Amino acid sequence: MRPAVTTVLLDIAGPLIVYYVLHALGVDDLVALTASALPPLVHLVVTGVRDRRLPPIAVLALIALVAGLASALVAGSPRELLARDAWISAPLGLWMLITLRGRPFCFTVTQTLLPHRAELMENLWITDAPFRRVWRTITAAWGAVGLADSALRVVMASTLPVPVVPALGTALGVVSIVLLQIPTHVLLRRAGYWSVMFPPTATRWRGPRRARTAPAPSPGPRRSS
Repeated sequence: MRPAVTTVLLDIAGPLIVYYVLHALGVDDLVALTASALPPLVHLVVTGVRDRRLPPIAVLALIALVAGLASALVAGSPRELLARDAWISAPLGLWMLITLRGRPFCFTVTQTLLPHRAELMENLWITDAPFRRVWRTITAAWGAVGLADSALRVVMASTLPVPVVPALGTALGVVSIVLLQIPTHVLLRRAGYWSVMFPPTATRWRGPRRARTAPAPSPGPRRSS
């Protein structure tokens, strides 16, 4: 199964299915929300065992899950669990803004996700000031949206009916990511770097080309003596 499909099934669809099935069966919301955290938790554990390491975002998600669960158990209310995603988007958005002083977060992540473009991006980062400015602008947009996302999640978890929040929170995350593609694409295209990083006709590397040798000149018709 492809990683993207696994992520969609376990991290996005899985929690919603578990929660709403248990909710329909009359299970308490706190128990149902706790159980809905199991699919992404299983995905996290399997990924860590397989890769023998956990990416920082996965560690942050695990901390948010544990903190939200502990707060919910202490308070006896499911609303603390509903706000657990804010524990992810707020620190992540803040970290994005902090990285603007050096190599911005979005540049580093993109470079990691596109290893075949890493050297090109590295050279552009070192030599091209507008390229650095574009990635700082992109990262600033993502960071600001991350902080706004966390604030909105806290408001939703505090004010809306509990059964509404899981679906609405998932929709908010998907919409935020999709909408953030717009400034990312627009900024890279307007600055002319999109076609450099993603050429329209990508060709496979086949090694160095051999120089073509010109064909030997024709001796021409023989003259009779």
